[in-house]
Amino acid sequence: MQSSSATNLHKKDLRHFLNMNQFSKKEILEWIELMKLLKDARTRNAVPQLFKNQSLGMIFQQNSTRTRVSFETAATLLGGHALMLGAGDIHLGKKETVEDTARVLARMVDVIMIRTDKYADIERFAEYSSIPIINAMSTDVHGDDTGNHPTQCLADLLTMEEHLPRGKKLEDVTMVVVGDPSTPEVSLGYALSKLGATFKIISPEGYRLPQNVVGAIEANNKVSGGTFLQTTDIDEVKGADFVMAEEWCWGRTDEEIAQRDADFKPTYVVTMDLLEKAGPNALFMHVLPANAGNGRWPDEKEVTREVLESDRNLAWDEAENRLSAMMALLAYYGRPHFRVPDPEDIEYYDVKSKELLSRIFDRRIS
Repeated sequence: MQSSSATNLHKKDLRHFLNMNQFSKKEILEWIELMKLLKDARTRNAVPQLFKNQSLGMIFQQNSTRTRVSFETAATLLGGHALMLGAGDIHLGKKETVEDTARVLARMVDVIMIRTDKYADIERFAEYSSIPIINAMSTDVHGDDTGNHPTQCLADLLTMEEHLPRGKKLEDVTMVVVGDPSTPEVSLGYALSKLGATFKIISPEGYRLPQNVVGAIEANNKVSGGTFLQTTDIDEVKGADFVMAEEWCWGRTDEEIAQRDADFKPTYVVTMDLLEKAGPNALFMHVLPANAGNGRWPDEKEVTREVLESDRNLAWDEAENRLSAMMALLAYYGRPHFRVPDPEDIEYYDVKSKELLSRIFDRRIS
């Protein structure tokens, strides 16, 4: 059964996109090269049809803006098709197990992306799937199975690559995150430590990455020569090439929300003054959505509106780069397993199917 990537159940060298720690420095740099190439192709309206006649299954168990739009648009630009499979659309987790859903969908589509709470569910999906699985974010950072956001990380890396300080390579940069470290910081920690860059997280006491992630980052740094620091000292922002704000304004109760406000404000809010402290050329990044005055949080939280509206803000470039990241992912995971159809096969099945339909309906079908 080798007619397409979906019906080929025994793929050679099948890989999944689960977390950034699975890739070497060389592979991460290749990801960046592929993203840059496809982004340039898009600017020239010349995107290669590397996902033509293929389908992407998009499983969303959470709301999404950038992930949903970028994946669906990427599939279209590359000549393919994306199917939205929301929590209310399929039986996953209710009448059907992860294992059974993986087996079924793998017979019908070519690549599956999943956005869910538990990273363990994505790993189980990959174990039972005969097609590539893409982790489009798993949120349980402090659970037994550390959540992470590798698709966002690709966009972050491309954004930094496009705005490198003169004379620096990506492995030379200093990235500083201010806020409550979450899924994007897990992925950035893995990637930047593979590259050998400097990565700092500045937050109040008690807001840290889990120790298993820290251990993996430190192990990578022993090989790459990178640096990692978690600190409460806001002065450590000095010398940053990029300053990223991470949201912290959530909580299960009003009391928890108020406690977080007290813990983070005003010290751990990215303002223009803080950017100046980082350095005159430091640039701002944010994975979005930003809590700088919105319908849910009318007051400014992790970043001020002034920073978002400044010419030092890269968040809009960063969001656009999600599309380049998704194009790269679909090309990387979809194309190698695609069987280019034989023209003789196309003609044979076209003729035979029309002959059969003509016989069924007792009239010529063309």
